[in-house]
Amino acid sequence: MSAEDEKGPVTGDSLPTMKPVRDRRPLSVQVYDRLVEALLKYGRVGDSIPPEVELSADLGVSRTVLREALRLLEEDGVIERGADPRRRQLAKPSSRPPTFNAPLEDMLQATAPLRVEIIRTEPVAITNWSRVLLELGDSDKMLLCRESLFYLGDEPVASAIELVPAAEGNIPVHLADHSAEPEGVGQTLLAALGPQFRSKCIPTLWRLAPGSSSGSRTGFNLVPRGHQTSLTTVLSRQGKPVFLAKYLIRLDSVVLAVGENPSGADSLTLDAL
Repeated sequence: MSAEDEKGPVTGDSLPTMKPVRDRRPLSVQVYDRLVEALLKYGRVGDSIPPEVELSADLGVSRTVLREALRLLEEDGVIERGADPRRRQLAKPSSRPPTFNAPLEDMLQATAPLRVEIIRTEPVAITNWSRVLLELGDSDKMLLCRESLFYLGDEPVASAIELVPAAEGNIPVHLADHSAEPEGVGQTLLAALGPQFRSKCIPTLWRLAPGSSSGSRTGFNLVPRGHQTSLTTVLSRQGKPVFLAKYLIRLDSVVLAVGENPSGADSLTLDAL
């Protein structure tokens, strides 16, 4: 493929030639990074993704590894199934994301009170996943991350990874000084950011998909894959993404209620399908 071809947009089943991936990270993560970079640089909304056999050959990985990366891309709303469910395409932005942008503890309903345990609150390096969904520039280097675990009794029923850009003045003092905050029983990052932060934000991504990435989640890695649903959300303020979260939820144990008032008649409730 010529240099001129590589600079052109994705059309039909074409993508610029990509080098095989090889480093110490899981192969599916490497494939995710390579694909999301190529798709968002060269693709247009609605463009078809090349067939699996072509992508796996270009990237030098098995179709099993490729499918895991494609599942993650679907979870994050980068790609979606086309009119033919056997084909994938660059996803269209949701025109009507849910208007209820409350913390996860306000959206989950269960037969008994849920307990939130803070696993960690710490600065983390930006990854391709967070850079793309938060629309970060090359000068951005760090994010504030909080990982939380929800329990119903002694059973873990939801896991939360939440991220905000660590720009100066963007994070409340009690969260920026993460060493002063004890781990244990607490609240999610979105709850800790407070109602004033949330009132200025609107959801610009709200994506439910079958969960497939719990292996690295503390206390949630033994939950069978078929029992998890992934929820990826982005909140934006004045058109700029300022909050990113990926939740894994056991809808066989809790109900997810979404709406202006999650207890009201207009709310949408999701449980085990």
